[in-house]
Amino acid sequence: MFLLHQSFVWHSIYTCISTIVPIYFQLLFSLPALLKYSYVYQIQQRSWGDKVVEWLTVELHADKEWVYAYLQPGYGINPMAFLVSCSTTLLLLGGVKESKMITDIFTWIKVALVLLMAIGGLLLLDTNNLQPFMPPELNGWNGIMRGATTSFFGYLGYDGICCVAGEAINPTVNLPKAVMYTLIIVTALYVVAALALTGMQNYTEISVESGFPEAFASRGVMWAAQLTAAGEVITLPIVVLISGVLQPRLQYALARDGLLPHMFCEVTPAGNLRKGTIVAGTIMTFIATFVPFEYLDDFVSAGILVAFSITNSSLVIMRRESPENTPFYLEKLLLLFNGLSFLSAVVSVHGPRNIVGKFLAFCFIVATAAVGFWISWSCPSSAVFGGKSITMGNHKRDNGNQQYFQTPFVPLIPCLGTFINWFLIAQLDFLGIFLLLCYFSLATMFYFHYGAKNSFGNNIGWDYPGDLGLSEDNEEGNDHVPSATCIANKYTIT
Repeated sequence: MFLLHQSFVWHSIYTCISTIVPIYFQLLFSLPALLKYSYVYQIQQRSWGDKVVEWLTVELHADKEWVYAYLQPGYGINPMAFLVSCSTTLLLLGGVKESKMITDIFTWIKVALVLLMAIGGLLLLDTNNLQPFMPPELNGWNGIMRGATTSFFGYLGYDGICCVAGEAINPTVNLPKAVMYTLIIVTALYVVAALALTGMQNYTEISVESGFPEAFASRGVMWAAQLTAAGEVITLPIVVLISGVLQPRLQYALARDGLLPHMFCEVTPAGNLRKGTIVAGTIMTFIATFVPFEYLDDFVSAGILVAFSITNSSLVIMRRESPENTPFYLEKLLLLFNGLSFLSAVVSVHGPRNIVGKFLAFCFIVATAAVGFWISWSCPSSAVFGGKSITMGNHKRDNGNQQYFQTPFVPLIPCLGTFINWFLIAQLDFLGIFLLLCYFSLATMFYFHYGAKNSFGNNIGWDYPGDLGLSEDNEEGNDHVPSATCIANKYTIT
């Protein structure tokens, strides 16, 4: 449930926190989402390139010398990643409507392929391969949580639904359903497929590049091995396409508030973010072609987990209020809760294993829970969604007769999500945390160099009148760049 709540943010993480936190933190905590989409884009491209090489050499018996010479030349260069990235960018330049049919077709093929792999794997399951169910190399639950943290970014495809919420039909009804159904389907397929793969082949023998095809081949089912190998090559580009759709839309939201250059929120008459797509596609193509992705998974997962913790806190502020005559009381409690959650996680994971360490971890956890329950007891519910926190003109929401999805048991579920996020972050190595701090430092430098001078809130203020005559500023080709970026669009994104 807390995963569903975390995912349901009006258009993205940025739009949720932008209604609550200062402008600097809007940029700081939205950049991990930009990084995540770029990184997933890069990983899928390079993974597709590796699978093509594996498919050509193993299944089609192509000449290995020729394949490796042209498709894996070394030095971290991945020519096939360049090919799929360029193709995806060109397809996206046609607009989402033009690529929707292709997306739908490939999505259904991919779901059918996963079902084939899962069902086929279960039919070939050997219970001896599941022993031990928790391999000793994992070092118990610590290893499981460490793995969950490292791979966290790869499980979050469903949050991309929220980035295109503004283009959905009746989003107040359909968006919550889409997120919930996606969560249920993806989780079920993920768990069943993992069980099937480890049941077909011992975990020590599973191929990193081509897991299911190699597992089917090891059981002598060659037609399934060939089919799944070809299916992976054919359907994996759809993940690249979806990531390419999301990146320009998050850039658009940042540019509308002046935190990125104006060109990122320019919309063509056809409703396409052409310039944003070209810039994002060019950068991600270069990275995917020339930069290996090792050691970045912890970095990206940590950034997303931090952003989700801020999203959790934002929802609490939107649904609860500080007591009368005690301004910012709720905000202070949430800051304390986040701090205690992090300390509880660090002490539990990295603290001493003796009785003193366990007692200290227990005390921090109890204190964290006490603050969470105190927030629930001392801070009353807001009369309307957003309460006193929404004072931003167009950021105001009409809470009259419209019905919106409401996360149940607030603030308990958001607080639980925050605690789990910090607990996962505490599993990371120092390198991942260090890279995240460096990334935030660069974001801070960018903010004070560009964002502080150009942000909409700093120049005009959020309480702007309904129309300042800037509706033409988003038309691509308009040379006028307003002092505060876009307020309204002449064209809508399609």
